[in-house]
Amino acid sequence: MAKNLADLRFGIRSPSAYISNIWRFWVTQKGDAYLATRSMAKIEKYSFHKSGICRSAFTNEYGTPTTMTDRAIFKWKRLTTPLAGEGKASRVAWLGFPTDYLSRKAEPSVEVNWIEAAPPGSATYVELAFTCESRESIESAFGQRQERKLLLYVNVPGDEAVFANYYHGDWQNEDLNVPGDGKVADLLFSASDPYDTGRPIRIRFGPTPSDGDAVVLRELGGYAIPGTPIPALQTTPMGRC
Repeated sequence: MAKNLADLRFGIRSPSAYISNIWRFWVTQKGDAYLATRSMAKIEKYSFHKSGICRSAFTNEYGTPTTMTDRAIFKWKRLTTPLAGEGKASRVAWLGFPTDYLSRKAEPSVEVNWIEAAPPGSATYVELAFTCESRESIESAFGQRQERKLLLYVNVPGDEAVFANYYHGDWQNEDLNVPGDGKVADLLFSASDPYDTGRPIRIRFGPTPSDGDAVVLRELGGYAIPGTPIPALQTTPMGRC
């Protein structure tokens, strides 16, 4: 028997081979779903449980930081999965990848489900959700609207299923400046790359979700501004604001 019901590694890639981080989304035999970037999967992850409890937490392998009493960074409850026939789902994650902020990085040797990036000036969005609808009904709805494309659909114990999809949508480019206060490099996450750095530093961040919400994350590529101290890490932990 396979260890997991599903295990999807995905990333966004433009025609010029600029890419996002590689993400992993997996579903266990119990029907719990997990999400993490490949580079941080041994340190922290998001979990979306059949029970409805969701968490952003450090992994068992990493352990509980000395400044915390629990591995969980924050917790919330997702929406109850709508009944079959309602044509709805309980969305648990919504990820945004603006094309103009992708990075020039070496592609990993592992197998990745590459999603074609949206046109310049827009973004690719990936959604993860629980549903009681059949695969056929979801594909039919997506086909009628011709917006979303199904990446993954897997039945879990009970009457539910978990699925992932993506679509292209609008995005307003706004630079993000992260000052280092003279201790580490000043970082700039920008659609402009005048130093031709390739935006080697990637950050993902979003607000802490309330009960009934999905976790919403943006992932941007940026670089250290020349003349400031070199940053110690090229990847930041899952941000929260």
